[in-house]
Amino acid sequence: MDTNPVFRRRQNHNNTPESITLIITNVIVFIVATQIFANCTKISTFYWVVMGALGVYNFFNIRKFREDYGRVQVIAYVISIIVLIAMFFLLRSRAQTC
Repeated sequence: MDTNPVFRRRQNHNNTPESITLIITNVIVFIVATQIFANCTKISTFYWVVMGALGVYNFFNIRKFREDYGRVQVIAYVISIIVLIAMFFLLRSRAQTC
């Protein structure tokens, strides 16, 4: 029998905070949606649908885990959104081979 409480601290090893999970989800969905739906010539309407759904997911996730979002987590979340917006304009402004 293991008497060490380190491994019994949290079940299923769920040690990743919800704010980090949300930021990672935002980056993955943004990158995949940009690669699939934002072509050289135009941005698909479905891209904006995916971004809107991501925004709704963010709203409800932050609302559900409100107690986990302190000042540092909110600052990290806002910085990640600003970086995603800057990446969007950077990817759209660079010359791409079509």
